[in-house]
Amino acid sequence: MRRQLEPIMDLLDEGLRLYRRSFAPLLILASLAALPIGLTVVAWIMAADWLASGLGSLLVTGTLLAGLPLSLYVMGALSRAALMAADGGPVQLRRALAIGPLRVLGMGCYGTLFSLAASVAVSTISTVCICGAYIVVVALIGVVAAVGFAGGAAGGAAAGFLIAVGVITFLTIYAASLVVNGAIYGSVVFALQPFVHERTGLGAAIRQSLDLLVYRLGQNLLVFLCASLVFGAAALAATLAIGVLVPLPALFLLGTESNLARAITAAAWVAGVSAAVPLLPIWMALLYRRRRAAREGEDLVAQLARLR
Repeated sequence: MRRQLEPIMDLLDEGLRLYRRSFAPLLILASLAALPIGLTVVAWIMAADWLASGLGSLLVTGTLLAGLPLSLYVMGALSRAALMAADGGPVQLRRALAIGPLRVLGMGCYGTLFSLAASVAVSTISTVCICGAYIVVVALIGVVAAVGFAGGAAGGAAAGFLIAVGVITFLTIYAASLVVNGAIYGSVVFALQPFVHERTGLGAAIRQSLDLLVYRLGQNLLVFLCASLVFGAAALAATLAIGVLVPLPALFLLGTESNLARAITAAAWVAGVSAAVPLLPIWMALLYRRRRAAREGEDLVAQLARLR
C-alpha cells in the first residue's frame, strides 16, 4: 500500500508547490467562474424579499445550468495554466483561456454525460455499502432503545456508548459520501484533459480520455479519492478562514437579519471555495501528463536517449 501511495503523495505535493508558485494567476482564473456565480447569489439574496418563490427557484436553476459550462471552461483553463507552470514558464492568462467555443461545447456535452455515467456507476456500487451501514445504525438505535428501557447505571452507560458509535458511524458515512462525490468531479476533470491539451478531433479526444482513464484504473481511482480528500480539507479550511472571519464585522454592525450582511457572507463563502478550486485541475493535469507519458512510452524514450 505504501508503494502505491508514494507516487500519489508526490503528485499532490507537486500540485501544491505549483499553486504556491503561481498563486496569483491561478486564483484570477478561478475567479472567472466564482465571480458571476457569487454575484448572482448575492443579487438573489439582496432581492429575496422582492422575488416570488417560483421566480427565485428559476433564478437558482438558471444559475446552476449556466455555471456548468463556465466551470468546465475554467477548469480547462486552469489545467492549461498548471502545465505552463510545471514547464517552468510564466502562466499566460490569454494562452490559458484560448479554448475555442466548439471545443468548450464538446467538453460540456462529454463532461455532462461522463459525470452522469460516473455518478450512476458509483451510486450503484455505494448504495449497497451505504444501505448496509444505515441498517447497522438503525439496529444500534433499536438496541439503544431496548437498553435504555432496561434502566440502571449499566443500561445508561451502554446506551451512551451505542449512541456514540451510531453518531460516529453516521458522520463517517457522510464524510465518505462527500469524498466520493469529490472523486467523481475529479474524474470528470481528468476525463476532459485531452480536450484541453490536445489538438485532435472530438472523437480522438474522447477515445484518448477513456483510454487514459482505464489505463492503471485502480491507481487512478485511488488518486481521485486522495485528491478529493485533500481538496475537501483545503476547501473547508479556506472557507472557514474567509467565509467566517470576513463577514463578522458586517454581521456585527448590520445584524444577522440584514440582507446586505447575508450577501457579504455568501460572497465570502464563494471566495473561500474559489481559493481552493485550482488544486483539483492542477492535480488532474499533472496526472494526465504522467499517464500519457507512461502509456506512450515517453519515459522509456527519454531513458534510452540518456543512455545513448
